[in-house]
Amino acid sequence: MLRNIILLSAVLLLLSSVNRGKDMSQSDYTRHIAEWDSVRLHNLKSPTGWANLAGLFWLREGANTIGSARRNNIVFPRGPERIGTMTLEGGRVSFSPAAGIGIRADGSHIPGNIVIFGEGRDAELMTVDSLGFFIIQRGERVGIRLRDYIHPRLDSLQVIERFDADQDWIIRAEFIEAEKDMTINVPDVLGEISRESVPGILEFEMEGETVRLYPTGSRERLFVIFADDTNGAETYGGGRFLSAEGPDEEGFVYLDFNKAYNPPCAFSPYATCPLPPGENYLTFGIYAGEKAVPFIF
Repeated sequence: MLRNIILLSAVLLLLSSVNRGKDMSQSDYTRHIAEWDSVRLHNLKSPTGWANLAGLFWLREGANTIGSARRNNIVFPRGPERIGTMTLEGGRVSFSPAAGIGIRADGSHIPGNIVIFGEGRDAELMTVDSLGFFIIQRGERVGIRLRDYIHPRLDSLQVIERFDADQDWIIRAEFIEAEKDMTINVPDVLGEISRESVPGILEFEMEGETVRLYPTGSRERLFVIFADDTNGAETYGGGRFLSAEGPDEEGFVYLDFNKAYNPPCAFSPYATCPLPPGENYLTFGIYAGEKAVPFIF
């Protein structure tokens, strides 16, 4: 359920130099965070980023016509009046293009009815005009996620406001090995809950109390969804994400909260984001990382 939400280049930047950040000069560290911000924004606005999302449509069982005309079962905000028909049958999705539509699947011309999801195959990217769409599955629901590669949000999103880079927010946390098969419940914005594996517990001291965070991911690449007292005011109300490298030789993990970042739902109503698990609600504010962004439709 917890999907990779950033490209490889962003992953490398998210994880790089965390344990060396405190050893940088303030000017070098500020430049490092500025570079991180630049890559982050670039990836959000890339063709596979979140800024170009233009719709999320859940399929009903059976045939679903799609296109911009209102007579369709699924109405796209723009594009050809009739694009084709998506047919959902027991988790399998096939697509039949409308006559005269130059639509492609993963870059190849579609000659006729094809299976685009299910039967062990990954979802294919369908493209027509400046639109791209593909099948997603969330629990038992199957839907179409739509991208618009000339979406106005791509021009509107020029910067993500943040707190000033502060090396004091690079926290050294002890990595406590998790008990075998340890899991946590992770809710999402659709109201569904998934059980996610916990590779270890992150423990540190903050404001006189012992704090524990429960990451998911792997022991080598930790992923934390957390909430704090800034949510809904300075920062996004649905919590933030943080990535970190696994423990060093001494068993410690460096959490650079200057790299706490907004989930995709902060940028689009068409994302389906995980929410902070109950174990990761902090009783104080994390005044570091990305702030809330204006919700631009």
